[in-house]
Amino acid sequence: MNRFLFVLGKNWQLSLAELDNTLKNAPQFKGRITDYSANIAIVEFEDLHTDRLYANKLMELQYILGGCQKIAEIHDFIDIQTVHFAFPLQIEKYKQVDIKRKEILKVINSSLKKVFPSIRRESLFFAVSIYPNLYDDNYYSDVLLKHFLPFLNKEIMTLLKENGAKKSLYYKYPQENIDAGNLNPIFPHHVITYGLFNRDRAEIIFGFTEEGCYIARTLTCDDPNFKKRIDEERPFKEFKSATSPKLSLIMLNFLNLFEQRERKKILDPFVGHGTILMFALIEDFQIFGSDIDETKVKNTERNISWLLNELEEEAPYMINEIIKKVDINQLSSVFNDEKFDGICTEPELGPFYKQKPYYTEVVDLIESKLNPLFKATFRESFKVLTPKGRISIIAPVIGTIDGGDVQLNVEQIANFYKFKLIPMLDLNRIVNKSNRKLQFKQGHVRAILDAKKNQIVKRKLYVFEKIDESS
Repeated sequence: MNRFLFVLGKNWQLSLAELDNTLKNAPQFKGRITDYSANIAIVEFEDLHTDRLYANKLMELQYILGGCQKIAEIHDFIDIQTVHFAFPLQIEKYKQVDIKRKEILKVINSSLKKVFPSIRRESLFFAVSIYPNLYDDNYYSDVLLKHFLPFLNKEIMTLLKENGAKKSLYYKYPQENIDAGNLNPIFPHHVITYGLFNRDRAEIIFGFTEEGCYIARTLTCDDPNFKKRIDEERPFKEFKSATSPKLSLIMLNFLNLFEQRERKKILDPFVGHGTILMFALIEDFQIFGSDIDETKVKNTERNISWLLNELEEEAPYMINEIIKKVDINQLSSVFNDEKFDGICTEPELGPFYKQKPYYTEVVDLIESKLNPLFKATFRESFKVLTPKGRISIIAPVIGTIDGGDVQLNVEQIANFYKFKLIPMLDLNRIVNKSNRKLQFKQGHVRAILDAKKNQIVKRKLYVFEKIDESS
């Protein structure tokens, strides 16, 4: 059974949850995560490896995932003890180091014959990317970057020449980053720019978990330039408060609508400037949206029309019937002829604070404005969703000066309006790690934060399913 390495996004918990949910619920991608770190996930598929065109399938999977940077095919594995003996924090047993490094070279040599379809008389180029178990681990900055990376570059180049390559070159990272111990592996746009999917070029990934080091070749990667262009070049945008393209895709995937997407109807009742709907359109969904702000409705219509023009597709007939000015309290009466397969939205999260507010100020905001807004959202969503339809929704967690983080009780509101919480990660499918930084607990997966350090208003993603009253 072939195994594949998935490079996770910055929010690795959310990326891992999205990946596990997709592997569990998408019939065409059935599989399981067998190992993981804060940077990679190792996946075994049930039958993908039997498909002659499995690389195309992986490209399709990469396209729909919001939290995955790269997918690579694993060619070999080195247990962590061997790596630590070959590259210890401090060398004391030189003979043991030499023996273990030769063992590693033997494994790498075998892998290179799988990485490159042809080596003899070829001019080859490769880039080594090391993904550690944790970036804040001293072993990464002091050993993997300063000793393992130079070793790999030099020895792989030598091995390729010994195997008959006419020329062998490697991608050189900035030395100042290596010396500082804060080097990032090459980004997806570098993989595309350097043509590392070509037969004579490759990104070779050395991905670490607590178990050991996986050696893999990148097969496909995210195209961040495409997402960035849509996000930044659309006619109307609001960077301070807009949902990111990657988070939009993750939210859409938690609706579990993986088949016949062209027939599935998605609603965003708080369209803002249309980010979620734009990426739902890219993912082939039928889109509907609303907002109480008429300017935002018009801007979303123009953004959707711009996107369709960029994609060289026709704009929907009477787009104003698809995107409407609606108060959330009247949602079901305005969309009374529609039943939606999923709702994906970010309601208003409160003011854009430049500095932390006081606890009482936030409590008043929640009681007077946010609670009524979220109550109306769940009440109306229940009326317009199909049986067992899901809602993927963002709620705010607001940091205060004098009372820590404050949040509204979204679960209680959802339960009252007959929605059940769907945990974002199935802990029965994940083997917890010994490192506490990598462990999951039940409370951690009921909903997952998506926030930058020191962010005052943090996004928390929840997934709820409409309770089927007929069962």
